[in-house]
Amino acid sequence: MKQRQKARRSHNKKYKNKYVSTKDIYNTLKAGIRVKTEKADRMISYSEYYAIIEAFLSELVNIITKEQDVFKMPLQMGQVYLKRLPHKRPFHVRIDHLKSKEQGEVVLYKVPILDDEYTKVVWDRPYKFSKHKILPLARFKEAIKKQT
Repeated sequence: MKQRQKARRSHNKKYKNKYVSTKDIYNTLKAGIRVKTEKADRMISYSEYYAIIEAFLSELVNIITKEQDVFKMPLQMGQVYLKRLPHKRPFHVRIDHLKSKEQGEVVLYKVPILDDEYTKVVWDRPYKFSKHKILPLARFKEAIKKQT
């Protein structure tokens, strides 16, 4: 038991500031995830695990963006909600790749921000989950764009 905890800690240190794939999470947890059937207990496959995670994230995005509600995560992992914040600057700075290739140096241009506010996904986590940063941000961005 202690060896497993040490292995998990070293795995977390290795990927401290990086994203962890769904496959890596499944490989870490697959021995502990079992389904009872009529014949015997069995481990769920990766495709079943992924379908469960996919359904959970879809429901999470729908509750937060469409219903504008606070979603309380299971097992006291905190809550997720949308927060609207005012922009602090009037423009973004972007790189013009075509002109940069022509001139041989980085060429920047300013793009004005048209909205006064932006939407941020906030996950208030208790201390024991403060290092976990897995959020389906692409899904949230698509759902927020559809609403505005």
